[in-house]
Amino acid sequence: MKKIKILLLILIIIPLTGCNYMELNKLAIVSALGIDYKDNKYEITAQVMDIQKTTNGDMSQKSIIYEAEGKTIGKAIRNLSEKYPKTIYLGHLEIIILGKEIAEEKTNDTFDFLIRSPEVRSTGNILVNKYQSAKETLNPKNEKENSFATEQIKSSLENATKRTGTVKMITFEEFIQEYLQKGIDPVIPIIRIGKNKDETSNTIITHLAPLKNNKIEKELDEKQSIAYNTINNNYDDIVITPEYKNNTIGIILYNPKSKIKTKIKNNKIITNINITIEAKANELNQKINPNNKRTQKELEQIIKKELEDYIQSLINYCKETDSDILGLKNIIYKNYYKEYKNYKNLNLYTESNIKINIKTKIYRSGSINKGEF
Repeated sequence: MKKIKILLLILIIIPLTGCNYMELNKLAIVSALGIDYKDNKYEITAQVMDIQKTTNGDMSQKSIIYEAEGKTIGKAIRNLSEKYPKTIYLGHLEIIILGKEIAEEKTNDTFDFLIRSPEVRSTGNILVNKYQSAKETLNPKNEKENSFATEQIKSSLENATKRTGTVKMITFEEFIQEYLQKGIDPVIPIIRIGKNKDETSNTIITHLAPLKNNKIEKELDEKQSIAYNTINNNYDDIVITPEYKNNTIGIILYNPKSKIKTKIKNNKIITNINITIEAKANELNQKINPNNKRTQKELEQIIKKELEDYIQSLINYCKETDSDILGLKNIIYKNYYKEYKNYKNLNLYTESNIKINIKTKIYRSGSINKGEF
């Protein structure tokens, strides 16, 4: 499978760059880029796919970590080429990770470089490590070769987005589209390095955090992240575990369809968060009959109440941090352009009358006794 991917990559790159294998062999193809800031210098960590032709004509691949520093990001990247024999190629970049110091004080300069650089691939996924350096994230074992952090991170990010509802897979292009809009604070996935019981390192993609005034705010918790992703229709299916008749039950939520409507009436802001979502019960106590219509109605109300609590927690977070991650100001900017100046500096989550309207339907119910769904 890896050889197929390598060959496909070569077939894609050669027509775009007009290079043959000899020229391709001179490229250091960067799959992941880590950006840190320390002692008034930018530190760059690049995970490079090293493609070689073996004596029998086959292609082999290994991963090498390149490191360099400079007064600017661009200079640090160019300095990579001074330390290593191959030309740095960022056209196949899959992961961009910003380290702790960047998150605290250098996001604006970093995004400015990434936006302006014609070399950086805009479809790579972007993450922030608020707790450690990007270097530690990409190379936790401090090994120069055979580190496959890119594959592990991308796989974890994709699975967490689809199946947990706590993360959102965001390309740099998607992030910048929100970053440049008026009246919205974009969110970004948070990554960190944890420790296993045997003291080995493992990569953990946790939740989401907004970028406000060029600084990464505190993370959303699990329920707040699920609320955000439900409102933005960002997952395939997830599991929640509400209480029902003194038992913890398992409910699968899927196919969220949501829309936010914000309007100004008599100088007052009214916001409706409208959500329809489908569900099925997959873990129930044996005493609960999921096929009973009354039980189904009760379960639907439980799901509705659970989601309302999640969303209210998200709204409280926005009130506390004054972060407009749902883009209420952006809606006003688009629909009430003349009035926008009166609201752009207000916390709309405090000022607005927010109503949460949820419709849920259990289409299939599980039965542990019968072993069917």
